[in-house]
Formats: sequence, structure tokens, C-alpha cells
Amino acid sequence: MMSPTMLTLLVGLGILSAVQSSRESTVVGSGKELIQRVLGETLAANFTVCTLEVADDVNDTFDLSMPLPGHVRICGNSGVAVARGLYHYLRLYCKSSVAWGRNSSGDNINVPTPLPGDTWYHFRQSSSVKWRYYMNVCTVSYSSVWWDWRRWEREIDWMALHGINLPLAFTGQEYVIADVYNTMGVTEEEMQVYFTGPAFLAWNRMANFRTWAGPLPPDMREQQYSLQLRILERMRQLGMKPVLPGFSGHVPRGIERVFPGIKLQRDMDWAGFGANLSGDYFVEPTDPHFQEIAGAYYTRLAELMGTDHVYNADNFNEMTPSSGDPEYLANVSSAVYQAMKTAAGNASATWVMQGWLFMSGFWSQSRVQAYLNAVPDRNMIVLDLYAEVSPFWAKFHSFYGKPFIWCLLHNFGGRRALYGNLSHIGQAPHHALHAAGSTMIGIGLTPEAIEQNPVVYELMTDTAWHDSAIDVDFWLQEYVERRYRHGGGVLSVHAAWSVLQQSVYGLNWLDRFLGVMHRTPQVTTKSSVRVAYPAMPVQASMTHTSYTRGPENASAYDCAAVTSAWRHLTAGAVQVYTKHGAISGPLSYDLVDTGRQVLVDLHADFVTLANGAYLRWLHDKANVTDELSIVGDTMLTILQDLDALLGTDQNFLLGSWLDDALAMANSSGTEKEIVLLNAKNQITMWGPYMGYLNDYAEKHWSGLVGTYYQERWRLWLNALRSAVASGEPADAKTLESTLEHFQEGWYRSQDLFPASPSGDTLPVSEQLAKKWASAPSTAGFITIKDATIMGHDLHAPTRLVSRDVEQLKLMCAVNPACAGFTSDGFLKSDTGFVTVTPGSDLYIIDRK
Repeated sequence: MMSPTMLTLLVGLGILSAVQSSRESTVVGSGKELIQRVLGETLAANFTVCTLEVADDVNDTFDLSMPLPGHVRICGNSGVAVARGLYHYLRLYCKSSVAWGRNSSGDNINVPTPLPGDTWYHFRQSSSVKWRYYMNVCTVSYSSVWWDWRRWEREIDWMALHGINLPLAFTGQEYVIADVYNTMGVTEEEMQVYFTGPAFLAWNRMANFRTWAGPLPPDMREQQYSLQLRILERMRQLGMKPVLPGFSGHVPRGIERVFPGIKLQRDMDWAGFGANLSGDYFVEPTDPHFQEIAGAYYTRLAELMGTDHVYNADNFNEMTPSSGDPEYLANVSSAVYQAMKTAAGNASATWVMQGWLFMSGFWSQSRVQAYLNAVPDRNMIVLDLYAEVSPFWAKFHSFYGKPFIWCLLHNFGGRRALYGNLSHIGQAPHHALHAAGSTMIGIGLTPEAIEQNPVVYELMTDTAWHDSAIDVDFWLQEYVERRYRHGGGVLSVHAAWSVLQQSVYGLNWLDRFLGVMHRTPQVTTKSSVRVAYPAMPVQASMTHTSYTRGPENASAYDCAAVTSAWRHLTAGAVQVYTKHGAISGPLSYDLVDTGRQVLVDLHADFVTLANGAYLRWLHDKANVTDELSIVGDTMLTILQDLDALLGTDQNFLLGSWLDDALAMANSSGTEKEIVLLNAKNQITMWGPYMGYLNDYAEKHWSGLVGTYYQERWRLWLNALRSAVASGEPADAKTLESTLEHFQEGWYRSQDLFPASPSGDTLPVSEQLAKKWASAPSTAGFITIKDATIMGHDLHAPTRLVSRDVEQLKLMCAVNPACAGFTSDGFLKSDTGFVTVTPGSDLYIIDRK
């Protein structure tokens, strides 16, 4: 008869064997399926996948070899590791890449048969950090709000190929939240007042915003929950640990009726929306109902979504705690953690917290330390959310012992602009990792929106697979060769990227200029300041600041460099087309994106010129009627041409965004109205009126530029022209009322837009580059080296952003008041008082 001890041992060995077998089958199965999705079944048949046996504490590792000609073997200790091994092979031997783009248009997958490679090649690589985190809590509203399973499947594959293993998984949580509170006795009507519409749920979840753009229909909540189950299943198959939504204490107001006497707090205002739309209720952590509600939530969450015991919770996102007492702050974080720990059933629950709240000046070192130290170090991960610009790990002593993830925030609201400090990204994470006393355990991508500046995110994910700083010059050369099917070998294309690297891709967020379209046209009654007041929202310590473009900060980068890059890229694309008869999706995207930036910057200069003309009339009673007419018409023509350029590529279409939104709605007219209002309002007014967040999430999309931004600037021009014609200054309040009426009418309309591109990118780019990046033939210029003019600037008090001589010639030739310009970007009304100025050349117009 077998002894109990021996029986226990054999059973234990059997369980261990079963666990190992299950793990092996998961790694192999998920790896094979991913390769099939990326390459197709025929090519995938030439790959063998196996499980790599390494110690449990070893980071994700892959082993890549070619045992036979035309056959590749990839082993990994997770599905993510296998995927990263595949991506390494594709980039090394096939000069291929996978990037964002509708319908895989951002990919350059060029795998010949038989598979290229060397039978002697054997390469093993481990990630330099344990965790590679992905997504901001805002990304789910700005980017993925309308995604279906097909799009999510594609994104999860992108995550795996780029090594992501700690993704945020926030979809469908309203189904759980409503179920928990309905069970407690909160009514559906009370829940509808609590929830926002789908495009604003990110801020509802952080207790910033409620009610607006709703209701959130129950069938939509159920649909998103069903989608979440597929998302979680795929993430877990690949070995990722999904970060689920935790409980922070935010509750609907109806809970006060269910639990009379419950202690609630409320922040009355967020972003200026007032008590009716902002300031949800927060249960005091010392109230026993806190743990009761949290327990019910975590229990139901696990029942409906499973759990990996990793949760995100943010108590005070852009809100000020009711008390600055360190003891109070410690009680809050302790209550949040204890609820997680109790519900998880063990001590392994991990709280992933965004460090964004520490941007507020409220958070002194003593308060931060008290808030963090109330949670055991092993049970919290702090996301240093904006580390590329405001790294808090150094300020707060590696978060007083808490493990942290160095994150790249980079983008706000999905606003379009070419920017990102590549050199800094290639070095800074490794500096933080190897700093004395560092508790860094990962890197993270935390943009508010994705599907922009793919080069920035490709580099950032690569940092997790390097043990030291990246040589960005060498890396960028390889990136260009991998990004384009044929253009990677064209010198003009490399020249374009060299220029971009030295200009827009040498900037942090606060250093770059976005363009004028997302800044609401305004006028002011004060004659001492500029009349065209395009207010740009900038977040600094959670307060609104207007960004003034003066001579000292007209543009942080050389706009002439971007214009030069557009010329180079267009020339390179012509060479590719001439030789191969087509250009690839990534090359088309980059042509449009670079041309877009050039036209946006040029449009800003024409706004400045129109503004300058109006000011000369306002102050000096100059005759500017013809000038305002010509300059204004040119300004609007630029937007019309920009809309046409954007319309040639499927990634820059308003219609695609709206079609995706409509696909979420059921057949009822009500749901279609809800999703259209959500989709249009978020990218324009961001709320019910022109407040702090107006234009915060602007997009440079065809359809939006042509029918929204162009019309707004037309209204602004009309106000200036009418003022000059009547002799009375433009009225700021009248213009604001006119703009608000137009904007509300636009986002409330049910109008749809094309979701398919129109025209061919290359010929349109060629035509517009010739039109807007070349000097006109209608005027000649006399050049005087090392000289300037002391005459009046046509654009005072602000400075032009362009330094491109060809574009300056264009602007001077178009403007009838221009007598000449200097190479450092000043258009002059007269050519008297020429002085010697080394480094600045003078161009005097000779109108033919």
C-alpha cells in the first residue's frame, strides 16, 4: 500500500508536469497562431516554435536559429517572447516592419521564399526589463473607443511583436460596474446619469466627468464586455498580464440613497465643466462601506473577467485631495490596496498606479512618501507617466522604494504633429535603469492616443531589448530600410529622415509647434495685443495657459527643415514609382504626414500675416483691404489643399472615424445619434461649450479640415474684413458666439464623410510641394548678403515660423504690401534703412 507521503509527492509531480505541459502548449500554440496571422499559413509552415526552458525569474527570452536552409526555429519562454523573436528575424533578414495603419497599410512585410537566412546564425536575447507596459487610461477613448475584434486582434499582435507584456485592459468595465451597483440597489436611471457617452468614458472612470454625451445603453455595455472577453483571452494566451480596472472609491450619487449616512467627498469642478457634469463622488476610505463596495466589485470582476491580480487605480487624477494631511493620504492608499488584497484572496495583488497626479504642486515629497509608503513595495508599480519630459523617479527618490516603469507619454489628445526626441528616448530609459538606487523594472508607452509618429514608438519598444543606450543614428538608418519596401535604398528618402531627425525628431512635447488649426480663432478689444488670438491649451500643474507665439518662441524647430524633408521624400517617392510602378503604404503615409506638417506651418504664417494687416489698420488706419483679401484667400486655399492631400490616404479620413463609431451602434436611430455626437464632439469642442478643452483632441483629417477648420477661419476672416470695411473694430464676443454656434451645429449634425481615399498621394504631393514649397515665377528677388531692413514687419507683433527662403519668397510675392524679407523670417513693408547684419540675407522683391 502506497504511503500518504509518496502519494502526495506523485500527485504533486503530476500537477507540475501538467502545468509544464499546459505552458508549453500555450507558448507553442499562441506562437504558431501569431505567425500564421502575421505571415499567412504558407509562410508560417516554414517556422518551428518551441518552449524555451529558463528560470522563472528570467525576463522574456527568445532563441532564434535556422537549423535547415529555408527553415526558421524560434523558441521562447512566452508567446510574447516568440513574437519578439519573429519580429527580430523579419527585421534582420527580410527588412520588414509592422506599424500602425488602417487595413495593415503601415506594414512592410516582404518575406521571400525560400526564407532568407544563414544556417550558422544562432541568436538568443532577453529583455533588459521585466515589464513592458502599454496604454494610457485616455488611449481607450482617444484611439480604441470604436475598435471591433478585428482591430483589437491586430493591435494585440502589434503588442506581442514589440514585446509588450503588461497591457492595460479597460474595455467593457461599465458592464461590471453597472451590475455591481444595480445589485446593490442603484437604479438604471441613476447609472445613466453617472456614465458618460462612449467617447468620454476614460474621464468618467477617473471621476472627472459624467453624464455628457450619454446615455450609455445597456446593450452597448454588454457588447463591449463580450469584446473584452476575447481581448483578455488572447492577451493571456500570449503570456501577457492584463491590467484590469481596480476600485478607487469613485461611486455614483445613487449610492447615497442605498447607504444612508455613507461618507462621501466630491471635487466640484474639473476642466471648468461645473457641478452638473464634473465632480463625481468619492467614498471616504475610513468609511466601512468602502471595503464593502470594493469587495463586491472585485468579486464580480473576477467572476466576469478572471484576474491576473494586477489592477490599475487612480484616486486623484487632476483632482486635489480634501486634505493634505499625510496620515489621511496614507489612509486612502492603504484602503485601496487592502481592498485589492482582500478580494484577490492572497498577498499577490499588484496596484499599477499612474504617476500623473504628482504633476500637481499639491504633492510635496512628504505627501508623496506617505501616500506610497502605505502600500508594500512588492504590491505597487508606479508608472512614471511623463518621464521623457518630467521624470519623477529622480525627484521622489525612485518613488521611495516602489518599483516604477519609465514611460513615454509623448502625445496629448491625438493631436497631429511630427515630433519626438529620438536621441533622448534612446538614452534616458537606460540612464534611469542603471542609476544608483534605481527601482526601475520596466518601460512603458503611455500616449493619450496612438497611430501617430510610428518612429517614436518603434524606438521606444526597442529600448527594452537593449542593455545599453541605443545608437540612434545607426538605428534610424536601419529603420528607414525596414519601413519602405523599395524606398529604403533611395538616397533622397534617407536624406529626408536625416533632416527630420535633426529638427522635429529632436524635440520634446513642450518644445514643438503644433500648428494653428487646432487653436480657436479669436479677437480681442485690446489694441495693445494681437487680434488673431489662437489660444492653445497647455497643461501645466493642471491650470490653463495660453501659448503665445512671440519672436522668442515662434517655433522650436526649423520649419524649413520639414519643408526640405517633404521635397526629399517626394523626390524619393518619384524614383520608387518610376522603377516599381507603385509606392508602399508607409511611404504614402509619410508623404502625407510630412506634407501635412508643412502646410499647417505655412497656414500659421498666413494667419499671422492676416493678423498683421488687421493690426496695421487698427493702429495706423492703413489701407489693408486688398492685402486682407489676398492673404486671407491664400490662407483658406492652403486648408483646401491640405484637405485634398489628407484625403489621398486612408489613415487621414474623418469618415473612417465616424464609420467605426457607427459600427458600434445597433440598428436603432438613437444609438447612431449617440455615437455620432460622441465621435464628432470629442475631436472638436470636447464638451458642451467652448471651454478649456475646446480643440484639445483636434485631428488633421480630410473632411474635418475642409468643413470645420476651414469654415472657422473663414468666419474669423469675415470678422476682420467686415471691421475694416465698416471702420469699427471686430467684436470678440460676437465672433465667439458665431464660432460656438457653428461648432455646435457641426458636431450635432448627422453628416457623414467619405471613408475611402480619393486621388493618388504621389501626384497630389508633387503638385502641392511645387505649389507651396517653391518660389513663384511671377516675381524676382534681388539678394543682398549679410544685410537686413530696418522697416516695419508685416506680421508684427508675432514672427513667422518659416525660414525656408522659397516659402518666404512665396509669402512676399502673394502679399501686395511686401517689399522684401530677411532670411531669418521677417517680411518687410519697405526696403529703406538697409544695415549690415552677418548671417542674415536680404531679399528685395522685383515684381514683374
